[in-house]
Amino acid sequence: MCTLRALWVLKENTNGGTEIILSKRINTVENRVRALSGSNYNPIPIDSELIALFNTELIKDSQGYSTGQTSPISLQQQQQQVPLQTQSSSSSLLSASMASKQQNQQTSTTITNLYSPALSLVKVYSNTPNTHVISLNQERLWPFIYIKKKNLYFITLPVIEEFLVSNRKPSLIDLPSITAALNFLEETSIYMIGFLNKPPPYPELQVFLTNIIPFGQPIDTNFNNVKAMIRQGFPSVETFQQKRPAWKPFLHKGKQQLDFIISETIQCILYDNPSIPDVSKVSGALICKADLEGMPEVSFYLQPTIAATGSGVGGIIGQNEPVITNLAIDSTVQTTSDININNKISFFNPPLDHFKLLSYGVQGIKAVPLRGFYQMKETSANSIKVLIQLKLNSEMNNSFDYCLLKIPFKNRSNIIQVNASPTTGSIFIDHSLKAIIWNIGQKFTGRNLEVALPMEIVFSSVSTNLIPQPPPQPPTLIVSSSSGNQNVTAFPKQDQSFPIIDSSPSDQEDCHSPDPFCTGSNSFVRIYFKIQNCTLSGLNIDPKKVVIYPTNKFKLNIEREVLSSEYIIWNSLGSSKYSYQPSSSSK
Repeated sequence: MCTLRALWVLKENTNGGTEIILSKRINTVENRVRALSGSNYNPIPIDSELIALFNTELIKDSQGYSTGQTSPISLQQQQQQVPLQTQSSSSSLLSASMASKQQNQQTSTTITNLYSPALSLVKVYSNTPNTHVISLNQERLWPFIYIKKKNLYFITLPVIEEFLVSNRKPSLIDLPSITAALNFLEETSIYMIGFLNKPPPYPELQVFLTNIIPFGQPIDTNFNNVKAMIRQGFPSVETFQQKRPAWKPFLHKGKQQLDFIISETIQCILYDNPSIPDVSKVSGALICKADLEGMPEVSFYLQPTIAATGSGVGGIIGQNEPVITNLAIDSTVQTTSDININNKISFFNPPLDHFKLLSYGVQGIKAVPLRGFYQMKETSANSIKVLIQLKLNSEMNNSFDYCLLKIPFKNRSNIIQVNASPTTGSIFIDHSLKAIIWNIGQKFTGRNLEVALPMEIVFSSVSTNLIPQPPPQPPTLIVSSSSGNQNVTAFPKQDQSFPIIDSSPSDQEDCHSPDPFCTGSNSFVRIYFKIQNCTLSGLNIDPKKVVIYPTNKFKLNIEREVLSSEYIIWNSLGSSKYSYQPSSSSK
């Protein structure tokens, strides 16, 4: 549990700074802070002063100390006389680290203050570079927590009583309220971005914030729950006498429906090389959504193929039978005498929105959902030939929600011509002009569940002199298929969008992170898919044994799906990245 003093949303402007587009202060919390702090009380600056502090001490300083103040880096170099390395993160924060032997052993989660009290240099979290816990206004505002999503900063200031009373900063690891505040910003930013795309004011957001942080304490931040609560309102008379838990602020009324989703995710690397074994890792989760009146108890049985309690979820493909491993059941779920997955599982008072009942791993799958090979060879300095073939596993259901393949061309110039002949689907040139996207569709229509894509690609010439490069020219896309021919010379359309690819962290890495390994024939393709009505483990729910108590009529839906995550095929005509896996006989 945490208590928040205020919440702000800032937007980057064209001047390199930010501007406030949403501000909410909780007066009742501020009165409590004033009483706790006594003579140490530091009020929150007004919005105009706050934005000036944020732009001055963070944005401008991270872009080269343009505020006219002495750089703490120069002070550090004068006093320590040791090399100092700096780098900029994606959120334009300056990270500084001393190149001494002791500090090289420190983790990247430490926060370093260098001499100038008005400037705080934050060591950027390597895994979450857009999340920070800092201080502003010469250490008076702490902990000032923000996350960055696209061009928006979501900011809050939680109450830390020890700091308010004594001005002493406890260790962050001892403050669960910091984690709770970050979680609050992450959850609320998901649906707030949709509202903030519209012009201000934002009356809907003010209503949402009033409901999710009454008196500054976040309760239910789930967008769907809060929306239903606002729409339905609270009953004037409570007809259900049983005491409700705090995480269920209102009861469902209307059509009763119970949804179970068994979702399994596979990470896979295929090499098409007999000397390098293909590897995969499968994890799964059982998710429930219960739109049921009152607070019933729900019980059900799982139907796995084989159950076990192994310790790993990865391995070499095709060596074992599928085995359920690492079973983890939510603490609110009650089971029978042990947690073996064959046992009856029951849980009480399911929440109103999606709820993860359990998670697990799958070890020793027989075959991956999609197998294939990728061959690419250079025919000249600026042209290549490509052949891709994919085959759907016969045990998988030939029904995709989506199936996309992307070929990133790192360390190459812009694409100027593509001549492709896919056996199914559509071909697109990415907006960056450095990748090809193959939208295979929702079914494998080829014989024996196979599809293929032969293709020739021409890239623009790269000048080695100092003459400025000309603007990119529109590429030519020539497609020959059974459904017809296409010959278009134009830049990719602005409305051309693939949300599954665009939202993938790996796609951002492919587009913006140079890789010195991926030169010449060293390349790979990445596949994004979602297969419906099947699982790799064979896990299922027996619909005849799903029971709610007290007994009532309801509609039951059971869905199963397999999703890809980091599904890669390396070019078999080039080199590839892989890790050595010792055999069991060598132990």
